[in-house]
Amino acid sequence: MLFNVPNIISYFRILVAPFFLFFFISENDTLVLISIFLFILGAISDWLDGWYARKYNQSSKWGVFIDPLADKILNSTAFLAFVFEGIIPFWMVLIIILRDSFMTFLRLFADSHKLPIKTKKIAKVKTVLQFVLIIYVISIYFISLLLNDVTITKLVTKDYVYYSMLFLTIFTVWTVFDYIKDNKRVIQILFGYVNK
Repeated sequence: MLFNVPNIISYFRILVAPFFLFFFISENDTLVLISIFLFILGAISDWLDGWYARKYNQSSKWGVFIDPLADKILNSTAFLAFVFEGIIPFWMVLIIILRDSFMTFLRLFADSHKLPIKTKKIAKVKTVLQFVLIIYVISIYFISLLLNDVTITKLVTKDYVYYSMLFLTIFTVWTVFDYIKDNKRVIQILFGYVNK
């Protein structure tokens, strides 16, 4: 079912992403505040769609696909916004986007061969860690706007933000190898090592 409540919530998360990007880099204080509010709503919706699907038995094959995809789109968009603001380097975000694109392709390929790839706990941990770093950065911006003190935003340019993002990038790449390890047949079919 494409339009049950959990899936609609996931669609909302995807729709929020471009607005967050545009508002966050707008240099307009009001729009930046709106972007922060939108991301928080998006983060809450990530929990809400899963909870609703389980509670009201509305899980679906499409929902299993679109929920993590919505997370990837929202988080990657937030990281791109941080690149525009000079907070993190583009190459880290590019690696994450390439990883997410590969995993999305791999899921579609696996489904087409009736070998669905289940979301692993390590991937959920990855998403949570990404959310934590993003919320930290936007919280600093929120406090800066609230106190009308631009110097506070320097907290997001410190080394610990860079190294936190570096760790996340490495961890995100590691999840790919974890998926490959548990889905060797899909990889073998993809590269023509075994018959379909």
